[in-house]
Amino acid sequence: MKKIYNFLLILFANFILLSSAQSATFYVNAVTGSNGNSPSQATNIETPWQSVQHAIDNASVVDGDNVVIAAGTYPGFNLTKRINIIGAWKGSNPVLNTVFNTTVTLNAPGGTSSQRMVLKNLRVSVTLGDAIDMRHSYVTLENVFASATTSSGVNGLRVNRENLTDLMIESCNFNNCNYAGINFPSFASLDGFIMRNSTVSENGYFGIVAFQRRNDPTMIENVNISHCAFVNNNPTNQVQGHTIYFEKLRNSVFENLSVVMPPGNIRIGIDINLLARLDYSNIEIRNTRVFRATPGSGIWVQARNDLFDPPASLENVTLRGLTFDNCDTLIAFNRQVNNMTVDKCDLSNYLVYGLVNYTDQGGTINASNNKWKNGGTPDTTVISGGLLVNGSNIISFMPSTSGIFIGMGIVGPGIPPNTYVTNRSPNTITMSNPATADGFIPQIGFAFNFNTSTNLVRTSLNFINYSNTLPNSIINQANVSFPDLAAAISGTTSGGTIWNVPDSTIAGTTTIDKNLTLISPGAGFLFKEHQTSFDNLVVSGAGAQFNMGSDFAVLNNLTANNLVRIGPDNTLSILGSISSVLDGIPVPIEGGNRSDMFIGGTSSTLIVPHIENGLRTLQINRANGASLADNLGLSRLLFLQNGNITLNTFNLSLANDASIFNPFPTSSFVETNGTGNLRKYYSSASLTAFNYAIGKGAYSPVQVFFSQWTLTPGAYLDANTKNVIHPYNNCTNDYLKRFWTFNQSGITSYSTNNTFGYDNGDIVGTEANIYGAEWNGISWTTFSPVNAAGNFFKVNNVTAYKEYSGGGQFCIGDFGTVINIKVYLEGPYIGGGLMRTNINSDGLIPSAQPYNTSQYNYNGTETVGSIPAGVVDWVYLEIRSSDNGVAIPGGRRAAFVKEDGSVVDLDGLNPVKITGILPGNYYVVVGHRNHLPIMSANALALNTSSPLFDFSTSLLNVYGGEEAALGSGVLGMYSGDANKSFLISAADYTVVTNNLLSTIYNYGDLNLSGVVTAADYPFITRNLLKSSNVPNF
Repeated sequence: MKKIYNFLLILFANFILLSSAQSATFYVNAVTGSNGNSPSQATNIETPWQSVQHAIDNASVVDGDNVVIAAGTYPGFNLTKRINIIGAWKGSNPVLNTVFNTTVTLNAPGGTSSQRMVLKNLRVSVTLGDAIDMRHSYVTLENVFASATTSSGVNGLRVNRENLTDLMIESCNFNNCNYAGINFPSFASLDGFIMRNSTVSENGYFGIVAFQRRNDPTMIENVNISHCAFVNNNPTNQVQGHTIYFEKLRNSVFENLSVVMPPGNIRIGIDINLLARLDYSNIEIRNTRVFRATPGSGIWVQARNDLFDPPASLENVTLRGLTFDNCDTLIAFNRQVNNMTVDKCDLSNYLVYGLVNYTDQGGTINASNNKWKNGGTPDTTVISGGLLVNGSNIISFMPSTSGIFIGMGIVGPGIPPNTYVTNRSPNTITMSNPATADGFIPQIGFAFNFNTSTNLVRTSLNFINYSNTLPNSIINQANVSFPDLAAAISGTTSGGTIWNVPDSTIAGTTTIDKNLTLISPGAGFLFKEHQTSFDNLVVSGAGAQFNMGSDFAVLNNLTANNLVRIGPDNTLSILGSISSVLDGIPVPIEGGNRSDMFIGGTSSTLIVPHIENGLRTLQINRANGASLADNLGLSRLLFLQNGNITLNTFNLSLANDASIFNPFPTSSFVETNGTGNLRKYYSSASLTAFNYAIGKGAYSPVQVFFSQWTLTPGAYLDANTKNVIHPYNNCTNDYLKRFWTFNQSGITSYSTNNTFGYDNGDIVGTEANIYGAEWNGISWTTFSPVNAAGNFFKVNNVTAYKEYSGGGQFCIGDFGTVINIKVYLEGPYIGGGLMRTNINSDGLIPSAQPYNTSQYNYNGTETVGSIPAGVVDWVYLEIRSSDNGVAIPGGRRAAFVKEDGSVVDLDGLNPVKITGILPGNYYVVVGHRNHLPIMSANALALNTSSPLFDFSTSLLNVYGGEEAALGSGVLGMYSGDANKSFLISAADYTVVTNNLLSTIYNYGDLNLSGVVTAADYPFITRNLLKSSNVPNF
C-alpha cells in the first residue's frame, strides 16, 4: 500500500504563547529548505529556510514572530530574539519529531511577561553539556523534552544567570540527564517559576537542584510546582543526589507531586536545605506522595546555621495532605526553622521516625489533625546531647533537660540496655544504670517505649504540639478521619473537602451525593501507581457535585447525574463509559482552559458529553475511539494517540494556538461522519499553516497554508470530508470517491495553498488520470494532476473556499449543459435570415478564438483545425447568475455563429456546451469583436437539452429592449464598435479610415466582407452613440 502523504505536523498549544499583535510565521526544514531563500519565501511552508540559527539571525524575524521547524535533526542554536520556536513534537524519532542534538541557549536580553522566549513541541537531546541553557528572563517551555545523556552530558535545563525573572514550564520532560533534570547553580537567582504537568525523572544525581553561595547569596522565589512526577532519580545512590533539593527558596508551593525513589537510593526525597540567608519564608508542600523502593527519608526542611556563616533562617512552613511509603523518616525539620505546621498527613507509615523536630531552641511544630502509627496517640522520643562519666549514673546536659520525664527509656552509646530515667534536675538526668563510657555523646534518645513506635522525635530544646490525633488517613475539612472513602463521603457536609483519597482502585460503586472536593495526593496521571481509580463512580442527588482536587480515573462507568468539575491542571481519565443525563436532560462535565481529559481502555466508543468551558487537552488512547454528543472546544491540544474522535453533528473547535498530534494517522484522526466540522480558530499571532487531521472511513487530511489574511476576532476555518463521490462529479471512471468542504468566518483578503490527502480506497479507475478540482456550487475548475506517489493533490491561491475533489479533467464537470441560441450580427446580415460568410471563405477567420485581446479579455483555449462550413465568425458567450453581475466561474466560452444565426460549438453543428456548469437558470450574454453585446432579458433554463432561444424575434428577449432592426421583423446586434469601447462614436470612424482596403481579419471590417471599405462607415453613422446595455460591459 502506498504511503499516505506525510503532512508536516505543526503543533502549537496555548500555555503562554504571547506574540505581537501581528506575528509573522517563518518555516525551517532541514531537508527541503534553503538558507538562500528570501524572508518572504521563508514565510511559505513550501520554501523554508534550512537552519534555525539562520532564521533567528535574519533581520526580518523580529520579537513576537513564530519560527516553525519541521520534523528532523538539527544543531542547537543561540536564541537572541523573543520569538516562538515551534517544532513538530518532542519524541525521539526525527521522522516525526523535531530533535536538536546540541545545546539550545536562551539568550535574548530584556523581555516582559508578554515578550518571551518560547520553545514548544521539540526535543533537545545532547551528549555534551546542558540541553537548554537559560541566560535571560521571561521564558516559556511547553511540550519540550530535554535530556543530557552520556558521561559528558550535564543537565536538562540550567538556569544560568543572576536576577532572572519568570520561567514557565508546561508538559515538559527533563529526563535521562547525566547530572540533573533542572539545575540552578549557586549564582543563579529567579523570581517567578511555574512548572506544571511535567516529569523530572531518571536523572543521574538530582531531579531538580538549586545550590547557594556563601557570599552575596541568591534567591529562588515565587515558585509553584504542581502535578509533576519525579521518578527514579539518582539510581546509583550518589552522595550528592536528592530528588528535589533546594538551598535557596522563598514564597513557594509544591503540590500534587509524585516523588518516587529507585531501588538502592537512600537519599532524601524532598530536601529543602536552606543556606546563608535569614530571609527565607513561606514554603508549602501539599497533596504529595513520596514512595521509596529502599528505605530512606521522605521530606527534610532545614535552615542551616551549622554549615555556613552567615547562617540561614526560615519562617512559616506548611505541609498538608502528604502520604509516604517505605520511608524510615517521613518528615524532619532541622535547625533554624520556625512556625511549622503539619496538617492532615498520614504519618503512620514509617520505619523509624514519623515526624522529627531537630530545630533550634523553641522551634515548635503544630502537628494536629494527623494520623499516627496504629492510629493512636503519638509516642515521643527526645534526643539530646549529654556528658557521660564511666561508672556514673548522672548525665550532665547543656543547656536544659526540658522535655525529658521520669520513666522514659534511655538509649545511646555508653548507656546499658533497659536503662530509664529515675530523676532529673534542670541540667542533669539520673539513670537507672551507670554509664559505660566517658565523654560527650551528641545524640541520646529518651522515650517511653522504644520497642513499639517513635511517632515524634525532637530535641530537648524544642516542641511538637499535637491534638486531635486521628485513627485514619482519610481526613476532611472538619478534621474528622474515616476508614474509607464511602464513610468520608457520608460523614462530610456539602461543600466540604476530603484529603488523602487512597492511590488504589476503589472497588464497587462510589456515590457522591453532595457537593464535595476530593484530593488524592500525587501526580496520578503522570505516575499511574499514584492514581486513584474508581471502579464505578456515580455523582447524583440534590446539590451533588464532584470537584476534583487532583487526577482521578474511572475504570468502568461514570454516571454524572450532577456536575463533575475537573478543575485546574487535573486530568479526568475515563477507561469505561460516561452517562451524563438526568431526567432526560444532559448534565455537563465542567472543564476549562487548564482541565484535561484522557480516554483510554478497551471499552466501546466513548460518548463524550457536553464539556462546559471545553478542555485544555483531550488525549485518546482507545482503539474504539470517542464520539461527540455536543460541541467541544480545546484550548491547547488534541492528542490522538490511538483511535478516532467522531464528530457526528457537532463541531470540534481548536483555539487560536491549539494543535493536533496524531503520530499514527491511519488509525487516529478526526472523523467527520456527519455535519460536524473540525474548526480551527485563528488570530493575527497564529501560525499560518495548520493540518486538518480529518477523515471519513480513512485518513484524508488537508494542510492549509495562509499566505495572507485579514482577521477579525473569532475568525475560524471549518473542514469536513466525506468518503463518497461528490454529488456533482460526473465521472464514471478515474475519480476520487471523496470530497472536502470548508466554511469560514471572519477571514477576509486571504489566499491559501491547500494540500489534500486521500487514501488508496478513495481511488476509482486510473489514479494518474485524476486531477484536483474545485466545485463552486455551479461549475468545476480543475487544477494539476494528483501526486500518485504520495496520494495528494494541491490547490493553490484559493481566495474563496468551495468544495474539493478529484476526477478526470474532462469528465468531472461534464454536466452536458448547453447554450442553444440564435442571434444575428447587423454587419454581415444580407436578408432572408442569412449572413454573409466572406471572411470564412477567404480564410481570414483565425483557428484560435480571438477574444483574449478583445474588450472581453477572455483567455480561453478554444482552437480548431479548420473553420467549419457556414460559419460567419467567432462570438463570445458568458452566463451569469444575476443580470447585473459577472460571469459565473467557468461560465465563459468562445463559439461560432453560423450564417442562419445559430450559435454552435467548435464542431460547427451542435449547441455550445458549457463544461462544468450545473444545469440551472442563467442570463446569457453574446458578444462580438466589433458589435455591441446583448444579454437575455431574463434568465434562461439551461440543461442538457436547452430549448432554442432566439434573440432576433422580439425586443422583449433582449436586456434593455434595444437591438438593430434588420428588416422583415428581424433583429440583430448593433455593428460599429470598431475600437472595442462598448460605445459607437466618432472614434470608430478613425479605425475604419486607418484600415481602408485592409484584407485581413480586422476590427474595421464592420460588415465582415473581408475588406475594409467605405461601405463600413454607414454602420457607425446609423448607430452613432449607441452603447452596450449589458451591465458591466
